[in-house]
Amino acid sequence: MQTNERKSPSPFRTFLGKFRKQRVALISLGAVMAIIVVGLLAPWLAPFDPHRPVTDQYQAKGIEVNQITSVSVPLVLWMSDGSKKSGGEGTNLTLHSEDRQIAAARKTGDGVLVNASGDGSTSILIATGELASRFKVIVSSQDDGQVYVSRLFAKTPQYSLKLGESAQVEVAAVLTDGNEVTGLADILAFTEKNKAVEVSKPVANDGFSNSSSSTQGGAGQMSGLVFQSSDSSIVEVTPEGMIQAVGEGIGTVRMSVAGVSTVIPIAVNQPLAAPIPVSVEPGELQIELINAYKHQPPSSLHWFGTDHQNRDIFSRVLLGTRETMLIGFVSVAIGAVIGTILGLVAGYYGRWIDGWITRFTDVLLAFPGILLAIAVIALLGPGVTNIIFAVAVFTIPIFIRLVRGSAMALKEMTYVEAAKSIGVRDSVIIMRHIFPGTMSVVMVYLTMRIGTAILIGASLSFLGLGGDITAPEWGAMLSAAKDNSRNLFHPTFFPGLAIVITVLSFNLLGDGLRDALDPKMKE
Repeated sequence: MQTNERKSPSPFRTFLGKFRKQRVALISLGAVMAIIVVGLLAPWLAPFDPHRPVTDQYQAKGIEVNQITSVSVPLVLWMSDGSKKSGGEGTNLTLHSEDRQIAAARKTGDGVLVNASGDGSTSILIATGELASRFKVIVSSQDDGQVYVSRLFAKTPQYSLKLGESAQVEVAAVLTDGNEVTGLADILAFTEKNKAVEVSKPVANDGFSNSSSSTQGGAGQMSGLVFQSSDSSIVEVTPEGMIQAVGEGIGTVRMSVAGVSTVIPIAVNQPLAAPIPVSVEPGELQIELINAYKHQPPSSLHWFGTDHQNRDIFSRVLLGTRETMLIGFVSVAIGAVIGTILGLVAGYYGRWIDGWITRFTDVLLAFPGILLAIAVIALLGPGVTNIIFAVAVFTIPIFIRLVRGSAMALKEMTYVEAAKSIGVRDSVIIMRHIFPGTMSVVMVYLTMRIGTAILIGASLSFLGLGGDITAPEWGAMLSAAKDNSRNLFHPTFFPGLAIVITVLSFNLLGDGLRDALDPKMKE
């Protein structure tokens, strides 16, 4: 005779039936699985090397770079006899950018290499010994209209002066717009009109003395054109540029205005010595650069744009998924294992063991999670490994409390009492009868805790406690981009969005698991 008895569904089937009804949880599960896959395959999915500027990778990828982000400016060193030679090689150059956030410069073999670092215009001062000149840099066509003195040159006597003889220095200035200002009066008028120009630091103890109290400000001041003599016992010079031979020998007169300077050799009662450098001339008075590959906005080439070092943000977000998942999964796994073991022991045995473990839990819970993690990092030092340990430390007490409460309730169940009565070992009772009853609580909180661990790990990296600040980790990316967050959205938006999506996905998945594992909830 056939019976129509229906078998009761297994707990797993019941769980699946409930979980399928959680549409948000199903979507979150898909998102979590996608994030995990991206983390595993990130090195192969990233279109660019996340550690190098994209401009260094364009040629290998067959991408034509049609905009200039840097340029080399050759230098010419003019000698007192009218000859010239390269001003880069073998020359002790000092470079000073008026605003390094717009453009920076460094010495090369035959001149100066200028790199755009921000939009706007600035000037680069070139100094070698007593000589100085400057050129203007315009980045992304953002010209402020400022005109600078680029170079000074003077017509000097090409013969030896006699003792007591005088000579007038004829001065001319070349401007960064290509124009030339000739004569002391016109140069003074120009400098008076452009007093807003910032000048480099004055040169101290350079062997030149002022010939007049009117020039006691020295080189680098905005008081107009300044004449200085290297040896007033041989040559004296007036503020108007009149040279007076007062003693035998060879001296020099230095002229400077707005940080730019030149040198004139003067011989008294003896032949002129070997030629000396009198002026350093940049090959370009004004250069224009494009800053298109720094903080490049999102495009078809760079989906998330580029950061402050021209690195592809999309590639860095992809590779950062692996490190972020590592921090979240490993730290929570360590905290869950240790917390579950201690919670089972405390809940089952009770008495003094429970007291000690509970007091330990209370001490850890007395500190806010982020502060406890910072304290651990302060003791161990920065680094990803120490971040994992720090996050695990403040995860342990939560699992202890959850598992302890479940274990205390389960050990009073009839089947546990029956196992005790027939002499089953405590370890077997804990692992076979009590631990399975706590699994639902552990799994739900473990899933939700991963999101919290990721957030805490990103916070520690943001604070600079993650070790390598250049690593493609989401918190470190936010920290590196925070200075430009007012003007640019994409360097902080996309790493922040990745954190939000990941944390939200794990939290929603945890909520779905909690509802599906709740025995009071019907299908």
